Amino acid sequence: MIDNLVVAGLEIQPGEKKQGGIEIPNFFADGQSMEIPYTVLHGTEPGKTLYIQVAQHGSEVMGLDAIRRLVKELDPNLMKGNLIYCLPNPLAFRERVRATVFDPKPGGMNRIWPGDPVGSLTERMAHKIWTELVIHSDAVIDLHTASDYCPVWVFYEPEGVSEYTPEGIGARSEEMAKLFGAPILYAETEDYGGRKTLRAQCVDNGIPAIVPELGGHGKFDEDIIQMTYRGLRNILVELGIIEGRTELPEKQVKLEWKADPKTNVSRANQGGIFIPEVKLGDVVKKGERLGYIYSPRTFETLEQILAPQDGYIFTIRQNPVVHQGDNLVSVPRVMKWLEN
Repeated sequence: MIDNLVVAGLEIQPGEKKQGGIEIPNFFADGQSMEIPYTVLHGTEPGKTLYIQVAQHGSEVMGLDAIRRLVKELDPNLMKGNLIYCLPNPLAFRERVRATVFDPKPGGMNRIWPGDPVGSLTERMAHKIWTELVIHSDAVIDLHTASDYCPVWVFYEPEGVSEYTPEGIGARSEEMAKLFGAPILYAETEDYGGRKTLRAQCVDNGIPAIVPELGGHGKFDEDIIQMTYRGLRNILVELGIIEGRTELPEKQVKLEWKADPKTNVSRANQGGIFIPEVKLGDVVKKGERLGYIYSPRTFETLEQILAPQDGYIFTIRQNPVVHQGDNLVSVPRVMKWLEN
């Protein structure tokens, strides 16, 4: 039998599932405290620790029900190691918004990691989470929710992007991204977010990390929930925390993320009505027609929209009313097709 585990002051016995809260006293002007809720599952044998969080952007809750099903199902008596779940931004979650007035903009909470013990309210929250929960983990999953017209994908950072990331962490992050089982792996091939995202801070500190963007903003989608549940289980199995078999889709695609969207996005040069002629997941060649813009006055075609490069149709503008400079279709480059 292994020893009791202490997480953020909470003592958990082997084989126990326990809820806790990180309290920050006198947080608000009226003297009220802030509590950040978390749950720990402590196995009965030594092993690795997986940290999962959802809704650091408070309205991005798609992953929540997958975590609920997983946590209710798992028996810590059959686990090696630990699972930690946290709801990191209760302020934004309560208001059902991506970011509150206390969060930095743009990016909200996800631009201030690892936080600051004497910084803003959000920086203090992030510092507590980082020092009490994240830094002691062996792998991190930060669940987000994209727009409901986007596909499901997983952001991760491969080898060689940051000079601060230890060797091998990018490869481990890529394996986690694959195991999550989303149809798209989106490789962040350039630096992103000033190294202040949770994911960047994790990999720079030797912790492999992924950011699944789940789609279905504002509502639960059963197919996405099931995929997320399977992905979380896959990673727990791969880490050796639970026993089981991994389940992967037959095919996945690895796309190249670039910091400058102008490299892979077709934009409108004429205002009017945009009609797409491609669908998500199509593979196109540079110069291939993606759609057209017509005039709402004369109905004549004003502009043909062409692919900026060879690539994969990742997003398509939903609102047909467009102005000059609006993004219409994103076409990131295909780096690799994965057959499982």
